[in-house]
Amino acid sequence: IEKLVDRFARIYVPIVIALAVFTAIAVPQILGGSFQTWIYRSLILLVISCPSAFIVSVPATIFTAVTVAARRGVIIKGGVYVEKLARVKKVIFDKTGTLTLGKPEVHEIKSVGKSTEQALMYAAALDQFSNHPIAQAIVKRVAEKNLDISKLKVTDVTEVPGKGIVGYVDGNHVAVGNMELMKEYACDCRQIEGVYENEKHTSVCVSVEKMGTASVCVIDDVRKDAIQAVNALKKARISTAMLTGDKREIAEEIAGILNVDEVHAELFPEDKLEIVEEMKGKNGLVAMVGDGVNDAPALAASDVGIAMGGGGVDVALESADVVLVKDELAQIPYLVKLSGKTMEVAKQNIAASLIVKILLGALGIMGFIPLWFTVASGDDGVTMLLLLNTLRLTKAKL
Repeated sequence: IEKLVDRFARIYVPIVIALAVFTAIAVPQILGGSFQTWIYRSLILLVISCPSAFIVSVPATIFTAVTVAARRGVIIKGGVYVEKLARVKKVIFDKTGTLTLGKPEVHEIKSVGKSTEQALMYAAALDQFSNHPIAQAIVKRVAEKNLDISKLKVTDVTEVPGKGIVGYVDGNHVAVGNMELMKEYACDCRQIEGVYENEKHTSVCVSVEKMGTASVCVIDDVRKDAIQAVNALKKARISTAMLTGDKREIAEEIAGILNVDEVHAELFPEDKLEIVEEMKGKNGLVAMVGDGVNDAPALAASDVGIAMGGGGVDVALESADVVLVKDELAQIPYLVKLSGKTMEVAKQNIAASLIVKILLGALGIMGFIPLWFTVASGDDGVTMLLLLNTLRLTKAKL
């Protein structure tokens, strides 16, 4: 809308100047009267027609919205994103760390061959080099059990996005991740594959020397305000979707709890990016909410990328257009409402400014109002009224 106002001003100003010149030179010859009178009235027209009222009011309105959002712990990195949020038709959520707390806890460990403690220590030896929430959960469990992994020699660690992590621990090839990772590194996980597939919660496999030795089951609780946020978006006629690398059964269970419209499971980071691009083409403007772990490209590709500031990674905070400092999902429907209200106020200001200027301009040309009145109220007065209207955003109940 700011660009539209700027384009309008570029057309509006030459037209007003031409009309003022016409009033001063041509009108006296057509309607009669002295040139002095009509030059005076043309000056009134010029003063009244100054476009500063609606040019200033629009950025002021958007700036007010950005300020109001900041007071609630939401950072909007530009006025253009306020406008985009007002036109969002779909909100896509990453699951882990966004709809869930992103702080999974190890629930159960089932081992085959090696002892549970040894399998857990090998897994933690690699996972200590990863920032993934599940990896950190395994490292935390090792610390809780007072198991010392500092003496284990770890080399050639490679993290595979969306799959897991591999490396060598005391000379043994170790892989920790999903079944896709196990297949990629030709690990024989037949002894634990059934266990993995039947787990009710998210699980990862641990293989040592290409043999599956354990399945680690983790639980990640749903955020308390997630249901409220999804339902509020639905009331605003905005559809929702969830993206996750988890198994479809787990994804559908969580989506059912939260009443999410669409579920896309068993995804890699590149799959999430592809789905976001596809949804942008079908659903109008799309917002993506994530923490940056395996979803940074999708965040950057969306029309409005919203990052979880509390538990989000640096790349997400840098690439996102909006940051939720306190990780409160309830702020998302609030942002949509605030943005819609902001655009409503901006349009009101433009319409009011034009109506007042047309009315006063007509009165000025007809000689009903003096120049001093137009100076006092024609532009500065209108600008003040529009700014007061803008301040309603600070008190709006959304």
